[in-house]
Amino acid sequence: MDINNLCLGTLCLTDASGYEIKKMFEDSFSHFQAVSFGSIYPALAKLSDQGLVSYREEAQEKRPNKKVFSITPEGRQHFFDNLMQTEPSEQYRSDFMVLMMFAHLLPEQRLEQIMQTQISQVSAELEILKGISESCCELTPGMRFTLEYGIAANTAVLELMQRRHKPLLKEIARHQQGKEKR
Repeated sequence: MDINNLCLGTLCLTDASGYEIKKMFEDSFSHFQAVSFGSIYPALAKLSDQGLVSYREEAQEKRPNKKVFSITPEGRQHFFDNLMQTEPSEQYRSDFMVLMMFAHLLPEQRLEQIMQTQISQVSAELEILKGISESCCELTPGMRFTLEYGIAANTAVLELMQRRHKPLLKEIARHQQGKEKR
């Protein structure tokens, strides 16, 4: 799903500024979609030009006026049509997985560092998701499911990494020693 439709979906939930949309992505969607301010504001401008969102300016004390975006009926229909046509697919891109694919080329110390960093990052993400799940009471059933999905996936990955961490390092060391003997 592209950034335009992600913004429309967010605005189906509530009116929001670009900053608030970014915050929603960070708080609720970060485990399955990544976006930046650099992509949100151009998307909102495009959606506004297309008549799919509108905005109002709200005065702020000692700051420029804030644009608060709302989805239009046409935008809501556009998003619904997109939901009806989008096939579910998973796209998984991971520098960690690339590093592990070629782990046999790396020294043990670097592998240990990579594994520890990844374990820390997955643990932190898991804690964030659990915190959101425990603190948010106004989640739709679908939102609750995405949090549960993220918690289950991160829990499984963390368990795998903790179980396979040391044996993997030993396997790779044996593999590297076997190559040196040839």
